[in-house]
Amino acid sequence: MSAVSTRLKQLDLFLEEPASPAELGAGQEALQARYDSLAAEWKLPLARVVLTARRATGGVITYGPPHVIRVSSHMSAEDRLQTLLHETAHAICFARWDVAEGHSSRFWSIARKLGVARKAAPETERLRRVREANARYAYRCPGCTAEWTRRNPFGRARLCASCERAGRPARLILVRRPKPARRRAAWKR
Repeated sequence: MSAVSTRLKQLDLFLEEPASPAELGAGQEALQARYDSLAAEWKLPLARVVLTARRATGGVITYGPPHVIRVSSHMSAEDRLQTLLHETAHAICFARWDVAEGHSSRFWSIARKLGVARKAAPETERLRRVREANARYAYRCPGCTAEWTRRNPFGRARLCASCERAGRPARLILVRRPKPARRRAAWKR
């Protein structure tokens, strides 16, 4: 087996045509207006909202005067709004308790007040297919039957986080691994 076959598959993340600058500008203005109204309501400092084609999914906030919130342009309008609300919750937590707050229970309480409906980042269909193509190991939880795929194996035994939070910890079971490479015998060359 050659070294090339063990590499990640390189697939294009973005098959669709990028949005036109006019569409990006309109979407960015709408998100900026929504942030500005939330900033006034929650007494937050100003931030610059950027709709970017460089992120595959989700968003990120960079703290500092001013904060910069980058949201992927490859998502639907609803996913963009959910991402903006999520990053706004981070800005509120930063203003009140500093950056170390992360995704704590206080963060999620504020996020729900803002209208965040999901805990997981939105995932585009193409990104999901790329992850599936590169997944070599699959794990299953016997408690809730959820499955996870990974490029690399876990280094040690893991518990299912959702089952553990529910008070019934369950250890993940490895259900798929790559086949071992066939080695040629040195004397057959």
